[in-house]
Amino acid sequence: MVKPLLTGLLSRGGRSQKSSTSGSADAQVIDLWFHATEPAHLPAFLQLRRALLAERPDLSCLVTTDGSVLQPEGFDPFVAWHVFTSDKPSENARFFEKYNPRLCLWAGGWLRTALISETAKRGTPLLMIDAQSQGLLTGRWRSLSHAEKRAVQAFASYFARDAEASLLLERFGVDAADVTIAGRMQEGIPALPYNATDLEELRGAVKSRPTWLAACARLEELDTVLEAHAKANRAAHRLLLLLVPDDEDEFSGFKQSLIRHNLRFSVWPDLAGIADETAQVLLAEDPFEMGLWLRLAPVAFMGASLVPGFGGHNPYAPANLGSAILYGPNVGRHLESYSRFASVGGARIVRDTETLAAAVTQLSAPDRAAQMAMSAWEIATEGAEVTDKITALVHDILDNLGAP
Repeated sequence: MVKPLLTGLLSRGGRSQKSSTSGSADAQVIDLWFHATEPAHLPAFLQLRRALLAERPDLSCLVTTDGSVLQPEGFDPFVAWHVFTSDKPSENARFFEKYNPRLCLWAGGWLRTALISETAKRGTPLLMIDAQSQGLLTGRWRSLSHAEKRAVQAFASYFARDAEASLLLERFGVDAADVTIAGRMQEGIPALPYNATDLEELRGAVKSRPTWLAACARLEELDTVLEAHAKANRAAHRLLLLLVPDDEDEFSGFKQSLIRHNLRFSVWPDLAGIADETAQVLLAEDPFEMGLWLRLAPVAFMGASLVPGFGGHNPYAPANLGSAILYGPNVGRHLESYSRFASVGGARIVRDTETLAAAVTQLSAPDRAAQMAMSAWEIATEGAEVTDKITALVHDILDNLGAP
């Protein structure tokens, strides 16, 4: 796919290695311009950027929106941010006076015809990614005016979310050979590292004990977690809880809480009581060993989610490693991702001691946990495949464009 695409980019006016930049002399050169049209595009873009930085540590990036997608608090400070308030030529001209983008990834749809036309005139390659029917069938697009068709056709290649979006692109005059049905572009996370020797030792000690993980738990929600474990343990007497604090500074508070709840526990790397099943909890101090615990536990409750104020943690970490996912209602930082997993049965919301205990008890049956984990893994790998395809293509295009 890459060679024909690169040929097409040059034939449509994309700059070759020897050509000069098309922006003003004072414009900031941006290697990758990403236009986001829905909130889920932002974490997906950051995942893409991380993948690109492995080979391009000096990659400069810009995110633009039409104002419908807000800049999250704490968004990557090394990524420039720009909001378009209109599609007027004057505003677009000011944009290019400030920025000189080398490559544009336009996500979703909701195209701005004047901006895209100006981008194409300047010789900046355009790729449409995560193309979706909703973004192509807005009210003003149904007439299929010449300007709108021309805007769609300005892109060199298209990644469609599904077959419906692919057919719509063909309706706009796009050659089917230029469209790849790639699935949804979504947030992802690389598989977390682990120590193979430690994992082998742990598996030898745990053996066939039903096991669940409370990952990145906060002290404020620990009573709920421990009470749920005690309730679930009545149905599964050999049940083991792997407990990992979100904050290392709360480690002593976790130990005190375990003592207060009369739960027998060991502290990793001490495995006393695990093999003979006298310990009910294995407490770990270091959250950076999460790759180890997720590989050991078939069920993972993602902490910092039962109480407000923390926003939850990324569900792709457990999904990548084959864990069924449980989570609380306070996951604002990753709400769309959790909702996506929950919609296919890969994640389940819990709200209190009773619902958490019930979920852990039900998922202590290996077949139930495995089915749930598989649903989550399929979603996680779908996102990874899309990111890998786009990453490879961006590398090839930037290589072809050469130094700015």
